[in-house]
Amino acid sequence: MEDNRKEQVEALEALKDYNPKICKALKEIIPELKGEKKEDTQEYVDHILRGVNWELQVINGTMELLNEKEEQVSKDNLNEMVAQINDAYASKEDEKLVKVVEEELLPFAEQLQGYVEKALA
Repeated sequence: MEDNRKEQVEALEALKDYNPKICKALKEIIPELKGEKKEDTQEYVDHILRGVNWELQVINGTMELLNEKEEQVSKDNLNEMVAQINDAYASKEDEKLVKVVEEELLPFAEQLQGYVEKALA
């Protein structure tokens, strides 16, 4: 049990360092998805979503620690957000994707930093 907790702490430490990069990338991709496309916009979206996927894996693996003091991350809400991201991405419609990024993913990623810091305190 102690080893599991140590691994969760280490994973959250990594997430704490990585998450600001995801937030920055999400903010950067919004104008591109709104019409200021660049040659590599789709590659950048794919790269960002791979990073988001890694973060989601860490969150799933550390949910117990994240929610130890109080529920900060709801599994149901997280699953709903993931479904929205998947639907928007699969639609290949930038308007749908940017809406999910702006309204769901970016706010969650920004809040996540506080959740992680609180869990590590």
